[in-house]
Amino acid sequence: MNISDAELELLKELWVESPLTSRQLVDRLRTRTQWGEPTIKTLLLRLLRKKAVRRQSQGKSFLYSAAIERDEYQYTVGRSMIDRLFDGLAGNFLTCLVRNEAFRPEEIEELRRLLDEKAAEQSTPPAGEKSAE
Repeated sequence: MNISDAELELLKELWVESPLTSRQLVDRLRTRTQWGEPTIKTLLLRLLRKKAVRRQSQGKSFLYSAAIERDEYQYTVGRSMIDRLFDGLAGNFLTCLVRNEAFRPEEIEELRRLLDEKAAEQSTPPAGEKSAE
């Protein structure tokens, strides 16, 4: 799914709170952008066509909500970037990130915990198999 940066701003609002009316979306996005109502409604229609947003009728108006989860979208876009830039090797991406990014101590601890969990998960033989000893 190809979502523009502008469309992503609208999706971010729906990930924070859903469902919202188009009026609520316009009011929220106007506070963070210089976009007018026609621009915001055009972005909303594009996202509807892409099936990234769904709409349900409520009286004389519509309620909009994200049709894709934030973490699902982040993974898909991240995976695509890893495939294109790092030959599909997530470890190479992580190495590049760790070498070039500053992390808060709690982020480092979370990364350690996740890597330890992944290592334990991958060293455990599948059910029914015995480990080589």
